[in-house]
Amino acid sequence: MLKGSLLNPSLRAGELVHPITIQAPVYVADARGQSLTPASWNAVRSTRAAVYTAGGRETSMASQIVSQVSHVIKVRWTATAIKANYQVVFQGRVFTIQYVEDVLERNRVLLLYCLEVDQGGGVA
Repeated sequence: MLKGSLLNPSLRAGELVHPITIQAPVYVADARGQSLTPASWNAVRSTRAAVYTAGGRETSMASQIVSQVSHVIKVRWTATAIKANYQVVFQGRVFTIQYVEDVLERNRVLLLYCLEVDQGGGVA
């Protein structure tokens, strides 16, 4: 379950203990000029984070915004754009970002509402 500190715009010392990589999709158009699935992924940021399993309350709150959330990942704010449909790689696991929240719009903490996917691309 998520802790109350999740919505705090500051970070506690030692809170960001998980090394992660955030990746952006690279789309390549097919013969008809369409691209629905990423051809590859480019790393846009490697950083430390706090990875939380979404509890019932957080899942309910997030479901008002997105359809499914299995984890919330807390990172320091960055000017580098992080968007929905990017992915987070953490210890060989892959999470698709569903929604990004700048906590209290203070440019200090980002919450990445994610859905874990299995290696075959489906929901874990």
